[in-house]
Amino acid sequence: MAGDGIQPGPSPGAGPPRPRAARWLGWLEQIPVPRPGFGGRLGRRVAVAGMGVVAAGGLAVAVIAAGQARAELDRGPTAAERSDAAATALALRWRTWPAGRIFPARLPYGPPGQTALRVGISPLTGCAAGLDPVAGAAAARRGCQAVLRATYTDPLQGIVWTVGVVAFREPGDAASFLRTLAGSRPLASRPQEGQPQAGQPQAGAVRHGYLRTLPPLRTPVGTLVIRGPAGGVRALAIPQSAAGLFTDQARQLVTGWQQGLYAVLATAGYADGRPARAGLEQRPSIFRPAGQLATDVLAPLAVPVSVRCQSPQWQC
Repeated sequence: MAGDGIQPGPSPGAGPPRPRAARWLGWLEQIPVPRPGFGGRLGRRVAVAGMGVVAAGGLAVAVIAAGQARAELDRGPTAAERSDAAATALALRWRTWPAGRIFPARLPYGPPGQTALRVGISPLTGCAAGLDPVAGAAAARRGCQAVLRATYTDPLQGIVWTVGVVAFREPGDAASFLRTLAGSRPLASRPQEGQPQAGQPQAGAVRHGYLRTLPPLRTPVGTLVIRGPAGGVRALAIPQSAAGLFTDQARQLVTGWQQGLYAVLATAGYADGRPARAGLEQRPSIFRPAGQLATDVLAPLAVPVSVRCQSPQWQC
């Protein structure tokens, strides 16, 4: 129907419709141009007149083409183009943001005044290097892009946490990855209620996560072995720091949260590297801030991107 924005297509075999400028050229192709020297003076005048018509037509075609190009340059981005640009910027945050922005120098946790201090950031971003075998295999099956890690310590330098950002191409891959790590345990969810503040995800967004206290280690033939799969980020030891002795064997707890394209995992242990041992008192509560540190790192990464043409960040 006329006016509904839908135009009939070309008839079968007719090929694609020619652009406006091409139709002008087709018209010009039909103008006979007499050959010079034919018909004497009258013929030459006709030839000159014909060349003038061709030149005028060519000028008109150039003006029309220039107008169309200018209109294309002057128009603003469409809604689809804005959406694609925002999605791309969100997916590349792990690569484009400075490491210090992803992992702030200080992260508050627990009671007011408690702050985890960053002691180092790993230069390695490989998925296999940043995750233990269980988590690494699950991430590889879902197209893991990178794993970024940083280690924090409490103010007394007695507890150490390693936080790892795992980046995926699609939100479904990140969610499936975390469900695998949660295993048969219920997958916790945490809705974000109220109005989002600066650096916080949009209202109504849901994060999914898990928390697991690792079992005590046993020592067959003097070798420390964790019973059962760990399913988390590898401990990141920072030489010549309070986290210099923090290894995978010293991990006491693993946790992780996912929202959108990113999953953020964390693990915790004692700074002196001691492992949990059977027969000793278990104190998982002192390691639980790992979950809060993970969600604090995840929050800015998951905030939707807003395309603002007036900002120098965007070229609209």
